[in-house]
Amino acid sequence: MKKVVLLVLLSLLLVLPARAQSIAEQEAGILGAQTLTEGLDEEALERLGGLSPTAPADFAASLCQILADALHDIRLPLREAAKTCGMLLAATLLCSLCAQLEPSLSAQAVRLGGALALTAICAGGLRSMIGLAAGTLDRIGTFVTFLLPVLSAALSASGGMTSAAALYAGSMLFIDVLMRLIRSLLIPLTYAFTALSAAECAVGGETLQRLRELTGWIIQTALKGVMYVFTAYLTATGLIAGSADAAAVKAAGSALSTAVPVVGSILSGAAGTVLAGADIVRNYAGVFGLLAILATGLAPFCRIGVHYLALKLTAAVGGTMQCGGLGGLLSNLSAAMGYMLAMTGCAALMALLSTCWFMKAVRL
Repeated sequence: MKKVVLLVLLSLLLVLPARAQSIAEQEAGILGAQTLTEGLDEEALERLGGLSPTAPADFAASLCQILADALHDIRLPLREAAKTCGMLLAATLLCSLCAQLEPSLSAQAVRLGGALALTAICAGGLRSMIGLAAGTLDRIGTFVTFLLPVLSAALSASGGMTSAAALYAGSMLFIDVLMRLIRSLLIPLTYAFTALSAAECAVGGETLQRLRELTGWIIQTALKGVMYVFTAYLTATGLIAGSADAAAVKAAGSALSTAVPVVGSILSGAAGTVLAGADIVRNYAGVFGLLAILATGLAPFCRIGVHYLALKLTAAVGGTMQCGGLGGLLSNLSAAMGYMLAMTGCAALMALLSTCWFMKAVRL
């Protein structure tokens, strides 16, 4: 009787390698992969077109669709940007004509009126883009709080326990630092940069110029510094923790095969099947996460980018006019919009890099 029971158990173990996909489906439920859709808003879910975090996806086709939707949605922002830039050029041209046709007007008065006009025209668009960037950061941050725990659990279940802990802790820390830094410091500094630019154009003075340059330098350095440190952390973690996990899994498999007589290799194969199922879950969730981050952040990035490029073009055209320093103000206003573009891009890029490193970690 004992031999019959042992034979049945061995038969069950032998069929486990053929059930990796079924095991992957069960592990997806255990690891909570199906909850990833709860971290997305309706717009992002619509852009994903019904993709599931627990099923394979055509990454190239989905990416093309998300990109096409993002480009389709920039038509209205493009018209708004063109309208704003037309008003900015008209105001700049009017100031230039006033300075040339009315010699009685002082250059200081022309600069003051022009600075007030350009800032007032651009303020609405800049405030709208700052609100869009802040909302995008919140949506990305919310989704990341759903995505990274799932990827971390799947990576741990597939044998990368050291990598999972290090990547999860570092990614959540840096993403949280970046989000807090942008909302509490860099966005207010962008407003300050705009105000200093307007004051510099209207009043002049080396002090205002230095303050504006310092404000811009702080914004740029903060973004670059966080991204550099984050990238270095991911690289070091991947090299150290990944090697340790690979060695540990190999040693565990070898020990299991030799420690248990007769059935050790069978148990090792069954364990490998379970680990492979977790790896499948990680791949599915990772691909879904990449597409979801793009679906959340790509469209706002394109909208802000349209306004930035339009302002850059306006600054280039306005710089050719004899407008008493208004061309410099237009250039600074485009730089402020560029800072918002950089903040949105950095947040999305950090989330994408984290997801890629979770997918790149030890594979079994």
